[in-house]
Amino acid sequence: MNIVVLNSAGRTIVRPDTTLKKSSDDFYVPDFIDRICWSPVLFARVSKPGKYIAAKFATRHYDSVNYGLLLYPEDFIDGGEDGYARACCLDHTSFLPSPMYNKVTLGREGNRAELLKDGQPLFGTSFASAETVEHALEEVSKYCYLRTGDLVCVELRSREPLCTREDGSCSIEGSCCGNYLLDFKIIF
Repeated sequence: MNIVVLNSAGRTIVRPDTTLKKSSDDFYVPDFIDRICWSPVLFARVSKPGKYIAAKFATRHYDSVNYGLLLYPEDFIDGGEDGYARACCLDHTSFLPSPMYNKVTLGREGNRAELLKDGQPLFGTSFASAETVEHALEEVSKYCYLRTGDLVCVELRSREPLCTREDGSCSIEGSCCGNYLLDFKIIF
């Protein structure tokens, strides 16, 4: 299972499954990292494999969706592609919770996803449209053969600073459609 990301710059990045963090266990930041950035994502589970999937047929290739977040150790990102690739591979930095929601929840009025940092709003959005997911499947399948069980993520914003070693630990909470989504601490 891979985590295929259409990042905010429109590029396709593949994160290994060792980055996946399904449960709400706390994230202990390694000693060599001082700054953590993040990006909110909408993600879909691939239910039918394929390559070069046209957007108009993409609805056949996924069955469920949810919101989550990706963490990036900013210390690795030095402006070069090697640093960004290393940042995308750090274990337990893809918070993609399950269970997921049926794809029919996309675009429904009243469905919202919200993230809080230390009890304060960090990110909130109404459920995206199906076109957002279908466009992502089309874009990433140009580069990657998508297999059943792969998760395709769409970054909803460019990465932003989240917390630093100097500031100390922080707490992240999330809800989706009024239901618990995730709850964990980033511990330095």
